[in-house]
Amino acid sequence: MTTRKAAIVAKLTRYNGKVCVSHPELNGLRYVSNFGCITCALDTVKRYQEANRGLMRKRNKAYRLANPEKIQAWHRDWRAKNAAHDSARKQSYNERNSARVKARYKKYYIDNYPKMLAKRNKQHATKLQRTPKWLDVDDLWLIEQAYELSAMRTKMLGFAWHVDHVIPLRGTTVSGLHVPTNLCVVPAVVNLRKGNRYAE
Repeated sequence: MTTRKAAIVAKLTRYNGKVCVSHPELNGLRYVSNFGCITCALDTVKRYQEANRGLMRKRNKAYRLANPEKIQAWHRDWRAKNAAHDSARKQSYNERNSARVKARYKKYYIDNYPKMLAKRNKQHATKLQRTPKWLDVDDLWLIEQAYELSAMRTKMLGFAWHVDHVIPLRGTTVSGLHVPTNLCVVPAVVNLRKGNRYAE
């Protein structure tokens, strides 16, 4: 049991006070700030939000516009702490909305064609530069098989797969080669999130 005075001294947000008639199972758990039962307070907030959806959207939008860096930092921290959950969530979304994702990517590609073309040409040039001359016919065949596997999985599973270079061709700290042992077929969302980073 924690009294309100003890909670204030300990800088806590909740304390045990008078038992709420509507929620006796909480054993009098209340907010320090307004003395209110925590469940009753949450119900009040929900009712207010439902009755003022338009106003809440405007306030949230205004806050996002006024604090873009803070919002981005919060999202970065959340993604870093919930990487596995975030990956599964994105993959699930892409699977459920494959048509929408493809249409959005196609529109972006058309609207940004010069940029996408330059990026593709740069990637192609990098592959040529990072492809060793000592590769034999079998090595080249294995590379082709990796790209065929990527295309087959995309067609069969309904969402995009990429051929990822485990050690990136243009990494910031280390650069790999365009060889069979450096290739891995992974979901596109995993490859795009990884970018040019290399995790040892």
